Amino acid sequence: MMRLRAVSIAAVFVALVLCAAPVPARAGTSFDFLFSMDRVSNDNQYFLNVAVSNYGYDRVVLEPVLPRLRYVEADLPVVLFLADECGRPAGYIVDLRARGLSWAVIFTRVGVPYDRLFVGIRDDPGPPYGNAWGHWKKNRRGARLSDNDISGLVQVQIGARAVRMRPYDMARYRGQGRPVAYLVAEKKGRPYHDRKRHDESDRGRHKSKEHGSHHDHDHDHNHDHDHD
Repeated sequence: MMRLRAVSIAAVFVALVLCAAPVPARAGTSFDFLFSMDRVSNDNQYFLNVAVSNYGYDRVVLEPVLPRLRYVEADLPVVLFLADECGRPAGYIVDLRARGLSWAVIFTRVGVPYDRLFVGIRDDPGPPYGNAWGHWKKNRRGARLSDNDISGLVQVQIGARAVRMRPYDMARYRGQGRPVAYLVAEKKGRPYHDRKRHDESDRGRHKSKEHGSHHDHDHDHNHDHDHD
């Protein structure tokens, strides 16, 4: 019985891990939400849309390289950040990532120090970035950060700039369980919700007109029938 229970707990744990893992981009995936607010439907898409817009990328330049990123949601912010920091095209950073290199290796390859990840974070921000901050503080040149740490800290930097918040405060909020994408959407008022409400209102008015039109038609039909 104990063995069966242990197997069940393990199965649940594996399922949770799989659900939390980034979803790979598939062939034919639409990236419209990166370039058009009309295509944004959630906070994560909105955050990426804001990042692309703030870095000033044109769709013609960026879209062709996106299918080569395995996890667009996690990797695209780092690509934009690094390309801006080292002055190279986004496609160059994508090439390195597509070869299977870790972000730590890519940072070294393009000559961008970890210091850029900790701009505005002078004190230990606590979890989830406290350990990374400690390693960097003790050995700024020799520290090696994980992909998750780098991806998270890049989001903190991009998000903080987008809403004009101190990176330290953004990192602290992240430790309270509030994702960067959520904080950015909250601060900016989720404009894509306004668009949704407008679309739903338009659909409602359209249906109302159709219903009124059918009702008038039925009334006219009944009137003609009474006249006969």
